[in-house]
Amino acid sequence: MEKECGLKVKLFYPNVFNKIENLETDKDKLYIFISQSGTTKLVYENLMKAKKLGCNTLSITSSKETPISKESMYFIDMGCKNEEYRYRTIGFSMTVVVCWLLGMYLSSKNNCNELFKVADSLSKIIDDTLEWYQNNKFELMKRNIAFFTGADSLWPISCEADIKFMEMIPYITKTYELEEFMHGPQNVFDNSHIFFVLVKSGVDTEKSIAMAKFLKSEIGNCYLIGNEVIDKKDFNIENCCGLFYELQYICFFQVVAFMLANDRGRDLKIGLNTSISKYLQKSL
Repeated sequence: MEKECGLKVKLFYPNVFNKIENLETDKDKLYIFISQSGTTKLVYENLMKAKKLGCNTLSITSSKETPISKESMYFIDMGCKNEEYRYRTIGFSMTVVVCWLLGMYLSSKNNCNELFKVADSLSKIIDDTLEWYQNNKFELMKRNIAFFTGADSLWPISCEADIKFMEMIPYITKTYELEEFMHGPQNVFDNSHIFFVLVKSGVDTEKSIAMAKFLKSEIGNCYLIGNEVIDKKDFNIENCCGLFYELQYICFFQVVAFMLANDRGRDLKIGLNTSISKYLQKSL
């Protein structure tokens, strides 16, 4: 949003935001609170903190009837409705769309044609992913530890892929930004792990490909995901768009996580370790 829309953007995890003592209350600043359910306890508390100080607040949730949306100055429906499964995929993808559209609206940019191109590409990505999964299923099913890495804007996509694999399959997962991945983490790499390296032309491409070559040649099971490939084990995202490409990349990981969960007998409508709610209050 900063590069394409010319807006100054700061991102805070809820717990970090909660510790800020002096919020900026300038009228040209907008505080955006995102919670798919609209009931996340800490997000709600942060919203109320900003509201009390007179800040401009906007919420992005799944319904205007949620506690968070009711307390915010402005509200945007993320458009995900009620997801069938507990572990959200539509909500993440729609949050990406809403944030991009909001940025374009505030900056008077109009790149909606890019969004339409991405939407048209997703059916093929799903079909190609299902074929890729069947070709690589044996190695994926044998392992339960996965590392993800990507440079620049590919790193947050890696983080979401990490969470989906942990929530849905579940795998033990860890994500690193590409530069960090090259240093200390490499000491633990071995063939019992799966490695996903995200790559996009113009985003540290040479370094990403070099990392994938090292992992493939020296360690074991590495898959390069993006619009560059090394061998048939990699997944090629054809017609990778300049904007909204996050939806194309995460679509691959959402499908793979679902298929692995299904083949491992995981019921995605049922939570695991739900007794945590007896000890920690996550929602209102």
